[in-house]
This record gives sequence, C-alpha cells and structure tokens, in this order.
Amino acid sequence: MFDFTLNSITMPRLSLYRPQKTRDYNFFDKLISEQLTVGGTDLYIHKYLGPSNQGPSIDYTQPQYPDNNPTNIQDLLFLENRDRSYDPNVYRLRGHYNVQNLDFDLSQFGLFLNNDIIFITVHYNDMIELIGRKLMVGDVVELPHLLDYDPLDATGIPKPLKRFMQITDTNFASEGFSPTWYPHLWRLKCEPLVNSEEFTQILSAPINEDNYLGIYDNSKTYPQGYTVTFGDKNYISTQPVPAGITPPNSTYWMLDPNKNLADILSTYNKNIAINDAALAEAQRIVPNSGYENSNLWVMPTYGIYESNDVLSNKVSQPAPPVDVLTYSGTAGSDIITGSIEFVNNPNYKFSSGVIRLSKQMLDDIKQKTSIDKFRQTHLQVIELAPEKLSTGSGFVSGNKLLSLQTIPTTITGPYGTADNTYATADQDPDAPNFTGTEPYGPNTMDYRADCDPRFQYIARYTPQQFGYLAGYLTGSENAPNGLPLEAGIAFPQSPQVGDYFLRIDYKPQALFRWDGKLWVRISDNVRTQTGFASDATKTQLQSFINNSNVTVLTDGTTTTESQPLSSILTQSPTTLPPIVD
Repeated sequence: MFDFTLNSITMPRLSLYRPQKTRDYNFFDKLISEQLTVGGTDLYIHKYLGPSNQGPSIDYTQPQYPDNNPTNIQDLLFLENRDRSYDPNVYRLRGHYNVQNLDFDLSQFGLFLNNDIIFITVHYNDMIELIGRKLMVGDVVELPHLLDYDPLDATGIPKPLKRFMQITDTNFASEGFSPTWYPHLWRLKCEPLVNSEEFTQILSAPINEDNYLGIYDNSKTYPQGYTVTFGDKNYISTQPVPAGITPPNSTYWMLDPNKNLADILSTYNKNIAINDAALAEAQRIVPNSGYENSNLWVMPTYGIYESNDVLSNKVSQPAPPVDVLTYSGTAGSDIITGSIEFVNNPNYKFSSGVIRLSKQMLDDIKQKTSIDKFRQTHLQVIELAPEKLSTGSGFVSGNKLLSLQTIPTTITGPYGTADNTYATADQDPDAPNFTGTEPYGPNTMDYRADCDPRFQYIARYTPQQFGYLAGYLTGSENAPNGLPLEAGIAFPQSPQVGDYFLRIDYKPQALFRWDGKLWVRISDNVRTQTGFASDATKTQLQSFINNSNVTVLTDGTTTTESQPLSSILTQSPTTLPPIVD
C-alpha cells in the first residue's frame, strides 16, 4: 500500500498588465501600427519649432531665447506665440479620423455647424520615431487626400488647393489602450487653419514649390531663379546671390509676382474687397464728417446793442424769422397772400394783430382794387374747397384762410403806423437822424391794424450761430440757413448788422458775423470727407491714428510718429563709456 503526500505549489498570478512593457506590448503595438498603415491616410506634418527670434529687446515680457524650442513663450504678458517658426521639412505620418457629413446641430442654443472640428488618431511610437516628439498645439496637419483639383477659379489657381488643419488639443486616445493597459494611439483635435500671424510662414509659401528654398537664411548663397520667403513676401533671385544680401535688394532680388498660398486659401482678399465696398457705400451716403445741417433752418435770435454799447436783455431770445412767408402770387393773380403777426407795446393791453404784406403785394392790390394807405378793410375767415384727385380721393377738409376785404368807405386820417411806411431789418427808429425816408426809403414801415404813433421796432435778425447742430467737424463755408455771404482776405468797410463774411486767408477758413460792433467768429470751414480716404487729412483718423510719418532724431536715428505707449514709457538702453583708472 502506497502513501502519497501532496506538497503546496505556488503559481504565478494571472495579469495582462506588467510594470514594464513586455513582448505583449510590442505585439499589440506592431498590430496597431500595421492597422493604421493599411487603413489610415497620409498626414503631412508641419512641425512647430518655437517662436521666432525678433532681435534685441528691452521688454522683459518678451525675452530672447538662445535657441528655438516649442516650449518657449514669446510674450509672457499675453501668453502668446504670435511669430511662429516651422520646420521647412514636411513629415509624412499615417493617421485615421471619421469623415463627417455636412450636418447641422439643432440644439437648445440654436443652429450650429459641427463638421469644422475633426479628431485624428496617429500611432504614438511611429509619431515619436518620425517627429522626434509628441505632436502638440501649434503643429499644422495637411490632409493630402482632400486636395481640391477642381477649384472654381481654375485659370487663376494652377495647382490643387491644399487643406490645412491646426492642432488645438492633444491627448491619448481612449480606443488606443491595449489589454496590457498601455496606450498606443495619440489623439489630435484639429480645426481649420485661418490666415493669421501665427501661420504666416506656412501660408506665405508660393504655389509653385519646384524652385522654392524656404525661409531666407542670411548665411547661405542662392543660385539664380530660386524663390525664398522674407517677411511675409516671396522674392526671386535675379542672379547668384552672395551670403548676407537680404531682400528686397533690387540688384539681386525681385518680388515674386505670383500668388502664394494665403492668396488662394484665405478669404482675406475677399473680405478686404467687401469692406472696401461697404466703405465706398458709406462714403456715398455720408460724404462728409460731422452733422449735415445745410438742409435745416436755424431760428434767428435777438442780439442788438443799446445806446450805451451794452447788449440788450433780448440776447439769444428768438427773433421774428426772415423771409419765411413770401408773396406766392404772380402779377395779375386773384390771390394775394400775407403773414399774420402780433406786436406788443407797453401801452397795449392786448397784443395787436398785424398783416404783413410785401411791396409787390401792395402794388398788386393797388392795381386791382385801387386800395391805398387810408382804406378801411374787413377781416373774415374763409375755407377753401378740399383738394381732390380724379379718383375722388383727397383731403377731407380745405385750408382756412384769413380774407381781407376792403370796405367802400373813405377814411380820413392815418390808419396803420404813424407814418405808414415799411421797416427792414437794419433800421432802428431810435437811431440818430432817423426819418423813415431815404436812405431807409418810403414804404419801409410795417402796415399795422393800430394807429399808435409810438412805433415799436421789431428787429429782424440773422442767426448768430448754428444752434444745437454745432459739433465736431461740422463747420463749412456756408452761412446759417443758406443766407448770402461774401468772402475775401479783408473785412468790408461798411457792413450791415447780420452780414456774414468768410475769411479765406485763415486756416481753416473762418466765418464771421457783424453784430453792429465787432466781427464775431461763428464757424470754421473744417468739414472733411469721412472714411480712410487719403484726402481726409483734417480728421484725427488720418492725421493721428493712421499716421505713418517717420521723424529723424538729433542723433540721426529714425522713429515713427505713431508709437504705442509701451514703447514710449520704457527707457532706451544706453552704452556707458569705459571706466579709465
């Protein structure tokens, strides 16, 4: 009989994960790489090298780095890398992404287009081996399978249009983790590349790259007929170029007349054309700056001097208008029109109504009715028939008029003002030697419905200013209300109160008004065109904001007149003389 004794045996724990990457990891990694090679598409990678070196700077927020590094930050204040440098060599890597249809997202926030962002997965180890680092924000991906071979402008675009995407975020892809718990795929979040300062180096490349040598290098020589990029422009060498001859030296370089990628891929030129058209339309609608007040009427105000050379208390008070109501009839017409006004006098208990008629009206009345100065009249309100069209439509009621009818009774004695004459704006009954006759002339006093010998003078005044419409760049060479004016380099010798005069020897031209004692400046001819036109030199937009002038300093250096505050308030570096023992 046999006796068996079973000893305990220790078995290793089953686990797909290993602290180190074993052969299992390598097996999965090769399979995933092969899968992307078979089923993926080519990706042309434009590798971001870091911010460009902008030369010496005294700004501590924009440090200068000894070498290019994608981890450098160009502007430490705004945390931006505006001027980016890219590797002239393009790397080809396989990747995969889901092609999307042009779908609209009907969400609670509105209508959105959701096909402008794509997520590309690439093999992680292949990326490290080819690029030398992980793809990061700033790198640009070109999709060669999306070349547009049939652009709408086939004559102006000799080659297919390229499709560029910028990387905006990166991370490990969740679907790239194998059973060993190690990642094998790198996920790229990509958006369409836009024409901005960051990608100038890529988009400034010419369309025809057969003779393109990339960014200009000051240490290299260039053969004749090759193209390089300098700044944001392309130049062609007209003869062999020695080292150190930088564009745009016209002896060795000429500007490339052909388009670059930005010209055909970007909407910049089209946006500029649209913007120029909008500015041109705005220029047509509003040709001049400031308020347009030439078609508006400004109320004239009192402003007469009293005998003691002191302005009366009626200054700035509204005065009766000038030539607002005029005789609208013609010679031989049956209708004679006039204006009704009310005058006040300390001796009146109530305001007195006045019918104001022009001399032309009076002559017409005399011819038709033989009415003269001492003819009694009767006032009556009449209503005209409403105006109607042939279809029967029109006004419901007619206009009401005040009719003046003569009474066939002879009146003895004056009826009207004391001397039955007519007064104009520049006549003052209180003035010395005032007679009511020439040079004021007969028929120069108002006809009135009263017979008060103490005539109350009503000053008819021109506007002293442009009223509330006055503002920045609103003055012109015209007088208020379109009233007549004279122009010259010297004031007239015998002005009348309310006359306007434009001094054309002033800069800007100045408009003056004679107030009886002095020529008062009321406006300047400073109105100019609007917009960004080159002839709009009177505005701050052209002469200050868009100032492109360069000033030569006393030490021979030059500086732009338009400078940012960041450069004005900083101290310039100076070289101190050596210390001599």
